[in-house]
Amino acid sequence: MVKKTLQPKRYKTIFVNILLLTGSIFIFFLLAEGVIRLVMPTSVKLRAMHKPDERLGYRLSPNYEMRHQASDFDIFIRINSEGLRDYEHPRYKDPEVFRILVLGDSFTFGVGVNVEDSYPKLLETLLNQNPIGGGPKKYEVINAGIEGYGTEQEYSYLKELGNRYKPDLVIVGLYSNDIHDVMKGIPKAYGQTWLKKHFYVTSYLRGLQISMGIMFRDPRTGIFQIYQKDVYPPQFENALQKTKEYLTKIRDLSNSRGASTLIMIIPSCFEIDGSEFEKRGFGRLYSDDFFNKNMSKFSEIFTEFGKMNEIFTLPLLSIFRNSKVKPLYFTHDPHWTKEGHKLAAESIYNFLKEKGLHKRK
Repeated sequence: MVKKTLQPKRYKTIFVNILLLTGSIFIFFLLAEGVIRLVMPTSVKLRAMHKPDERLGYRLSPNYEMRHQASDFDIFIRINSEGLRDYEHPRYKDPEVFRILVLGDSFTFGVGVNVEDSYPKLLETLLNQNPIGGGPKKYEVINAGIEGYGTEQEYSYLKELGNRYKPDLVIVGLYSNDIHDVMKGIPKAYGQTWLKKHFYVTSYLRGLQISMGIMFRDPRTGIFQIYQKDVYPPQFENALQKTKEYLTKIRDLSNSRGASTLIMIIPSCFEIDGSEFEKRGFGRLYSDDFFNKNMSKFSEIFTEFGKMNEIFTLPLLSIFRNSKVKPLYFTHDPHWTKEGHKLAAESIYNFLKEKGLHKRK
């Protein structure tokens, strides 16, 4: 009889505790949501700038605006109605206009600089203000860079944008982490669930998870793996070959539409000089002569690839190493400063002039 009278009380106590725990979690969730909405961390704003896409994994949200503040910069980002970080471009192409479409990741997108200071826009200004003999009357350079994109996504994106804008030249900004992006593959379109759509705390927690993963990752894997031994692990070697295949597909697709292709090889900050290599913490992981022997490897691999496959290739490594203008990279953020973008734009301009790529085939 005693057991029968105590059993319901025990269940009631457990039920009350569950309710209290659930209520506490819910209140904490709401408080966290309120704080995040009040402060609105940049990581949440940046994640809100993207929307899911079944084919590309994600793309930029049209007409999105935000201020991006960091220790190295304070800039404004606006995405146009077509989902590009650029001015508006008419879909109808004027016969007098020579169009250049620039594919790439965060360097092309222009992390750290305003849109007018990104290398695609600076290139557009150079071409229009300093006409090259035998070229068209006007140039349009369309910035299709999206942070985190690899060559697989860029090839898929070109299929869409090539039909829309009909470029005469396609430039691909190639960076060393593109191989790792290909290894991971195009991410599945993240579900735009009701929870993710209405609560920023879920986006903040996801961003925190990604940051922690990067923090504890061995730097000798991922982006730095291309600079390692002559023989790569099978998974990385496969991704390297796939990256080359996608670049070839970009060339072939561009050619089929009457456009030329240029691969611009973007150097990382720690490729530029030994002091940057040390500052980024790699000196403690490698011998003293590692920088001199290995840090041009990424550039060499894809320069040779371009020659073998008859794709115009512009390696920026030696240009950036020999530049007297500093700084080309931010102190804490690994992206280009205004000076870095300006040097890249001038390098492309000179290359187009030298190779005759400033005019139609």
